Amino acid sequence: MNTQIVTYSWIFMGLFILMMLYFGWVGMKRTKTSEDFATARSSYSPLVIALVIAAGISSGSTFMGMPGLAYSIGTPSLWYPLLYPIATVIGMLFVAKVIKKYGDEFGTRTIPEFIGERYKSDFLRIALTIISILLIFYVVSQFVAAATMFQTMMGVDYGVGLIITAAVLAVYVFMGGSHSDIITDAVQGLLMLIVAITVFVCFMTSVGVNGGFTDMLNTVSNENPQGGFNQLFLPGDNTYGAFWLVALLFVAHLPFSVQPHLGNKFMAVKGSKDIRKLIMYCTIFATILPLMALGGMLGVAVVGADAGISPDQIIPVLFSEIFPPVIAAFLAIAVLSAVMSTSDGLIVSLTQLLANDLYRKTIVPRINISKAKAERNELIISRYSTFLVIIAAIFFAWSPPEFLAVFMWIGIGGIMAATAGPIVVGGIWDRANKTAAISSLIAATVVYWFVYLPIGLNFSNPFGAAGIGVIVGMLTMYIVTIATTESPKESGLDIKQKPNARSGKNV
Repeated sequence: MNTQIVTYSWIFMGLFILMMLYFGWVGMKRTKTSEDFATARSSYSPLVIALVIAAGISSGSTFMGMPGLAYSIGTPSLWYPLLYPIATVIGMLFVAKVIKKYGDEFGTRTIPEFIGERYKSDFLRIALTIISILLIFYVVSQFVAAATMFQTMMGVDYGVGLIITAAVLAVYVFMGGSHSDIITDAVQGLLMLIVAITVFVCFMTSVGVNGGFTDMLNTVSNENPQGGFNQLFLPGDNTYGAFWLVALLFVAHLPFSVQPHLGNKFMAVKGSKDIRKLIMYCTIFATILPLMALGGMLGVAVVGADAGISPDQIIPVLFSEIFPPVIAAFLAIAVLSAVMSTSDGLIVSLTQLLANDLYRKTIVPRINISKAKAERNELIISRYSTFLVIIAAIFFAWSPPEFLAVFMWIGIGGIMAATAGPIVVGGIWDRANKTAAISSLIAATVVYWFVYLPIGLNFSNPFGAAGIGVIVGMLTMYIVTIATTESPKESGLDIKQKPNARSGKNV
């Protein structure tokens, strides 16, 4: 790597860390209670939260994994960045308003708590809490992306990059929880938009390629004939081999926005009336950010298909080839911000599985403890479990997987399958009930792991397995609801008729 790029990268990295620590301090000043740490409820504008959600959706997978897939297998992989924003926003239309309204009226802080309260079921809350531990796969993929960026752009060992990533995240998440997460992610989301637009412009203008746009397309086709721009599918591939596989990828992303680290962001919007604006902004941002995948295609033409690098390294290598050192370094650090933006939200969500869903909702009601002491204990658990999550992530990230975008979906797929019925169907259908929600969660979870794992069908495509699980979950939710209720009045909770958990009055 160019020594100038390394030098500038360290300068920008130092400024980046100082900025993150400052925002951590700001978040700490705003964090007075465990609820502040968990949700930052009703504190931010829809534009800010849209940047946060878009940044959380477009993680290290979008900024390094998807370009890596495009660099490795070519055009068929572009189905992923094309379809997942559409599916995610469609799912958001069904659930965002419900989660926000319910959270404000009943004080729910997490997605497992929301589902547990929605259906009055401790089993659902605890089961989804356990399933949500699979988010650690997502955290690991972000740590791998960050460490890879450190290794490629800054000349440090992969392990050292992991430690630096962990240290920065540990400090500012410990300090401010959700407030720190939201403030930093909004800034990081803005940087990510700049990088994605830059990559798109470079692709359209064929920067770094001898000749024009057509010459670039021809070069890509020559370097990788199976993945040229005339190829829609990759025969024999488990993810992009046929239309039905791509369709499953789309279906798998319908519940994507209700992952614990994204769904709780709806609660941070100032008011329910802002949800429409939030979704509009999210649609715009979520459409722009996946343009990063085109960097992998440009990388084939600029760097070559046989450059001897890991596929996930193509973006930093491309930057070093086509930009002056100072710009390459700045853009690389902006990509690093993409990784951080998802990691902090994931860490906060995992801490809340322990602090809120297990301690506050499960243990506290069963022990003799004052409300004030329980509140203090919850905040302590929230903050110190940050280190537990980070240590686990370092351990699993020490030997990196080949493709980040695929690895993280091993865990996400299980969460998507489990939540599709109870949240997506239950979010728009008052008749959906507890029996149906439990049946849906169990059926979809069993089907996902049976399809994916070697002891089952060994379908080594987590997107496809998740898509099948989502379909099974939603169908089970519908069928069991029809079979177990005679009218909407006999269904699960209708928040328009239930007493407000805080005031005791009807709402």
